Amino acid sequence: MRTNEEWLTELRADDARQEAAIADLRNLLLRTVLLIFSRNLGDLSRLAHVEIQQLAEDCAQESLIAILDHLDDFRGDSKFTTWAYKFAVNKALTTARRERWKGISLDHVSRSADGDLFDRELQDKSSGSAPDRSVMQDDVYNIIQQVIEHDLTDKQRQVLILVVFNGVPMDEVVQRLGTNRNAIYKMLHDARRKIKSSLQAHGFEVDETLDLFSAPRGDSGIE
Repeated sequence: MRTNEEWLTELRADDARQEAAIADLRNLLLRTVLLIFSRNLGDLSRLAHVEIQQLAEDCAQESLIAILDHLDDFRGDSKFTTWAYKFAVNKALTTARRERWKGISLDHVSRSADGDLFDRELQDKSSGSAPDRSVMQDDVYNIIQQVIEHDLTDKQRQVLILVVFNGVPMDEVVQRLGTNRNAIYKMLHDARRKIKSSLQAHGFEVDETLDLFSAPRGDSGIE
C-alpha cells in the first residue's frame, strides 16, 4: 500500500523503485480492465479467451502509459489508485464497445434504428406517471421524431442515430464513414441544435424535457 505521495515519488524515480511501482500499477490496471470486460462479455463474444486476455493486457499497458504522461495532472483530491482506475475503466469500456461493432454494417444499424429510437435513449424512468406527464412525454417523442425525420440532413441523421441512440464509438464512426472527429462533432452539434430549437419552439426547455424521463426524486417530486 502506497500513499499518494509515495506513488508519485516512486513512479518518477529513476531506479528500482520505479520499476516496482510501475509493475504494481500495471497489475492494478489489468485487474480493473478484466473486471470491466467480465461485465461486458456480450461485447466480446466474437473473441476467444486468449484474445480477451491479450486485449486486456493491451488496455492496461495503454492506460499505464497515459497515466505516466499525466502524472502532473493528479491533484490529490482522491486516492491515486482511484484516479488511475478511471483511465483503465474508460479504456476498457471504449475497447469493448469498439469490439461490439466490428463486422457490423453501420448502414444497417442506422436504418434499423429508426423504429425504436426512444426505446433505447428516452426511456421513462418514472413510476406511475401522471396522465399529464404521459401526454407531455408523447409530445416530446413526436417533436424529436419529426426533427430527425424531416429537419436533419441524411448525414446528421445517420451520425445522431449511430452515436447517440446506438452508442457506436466515435472512432468507429469516424473510421467507417471516412471522415474526422471534427466533422462528426459538427454534425452532432447541428443535429442537437435543431432538436433543441424545435423543442423550445413548442415550449419545452432541455432540462424540463430530461426531467420528464427521470426517476422521481422524492415523494413530493421536489428536493
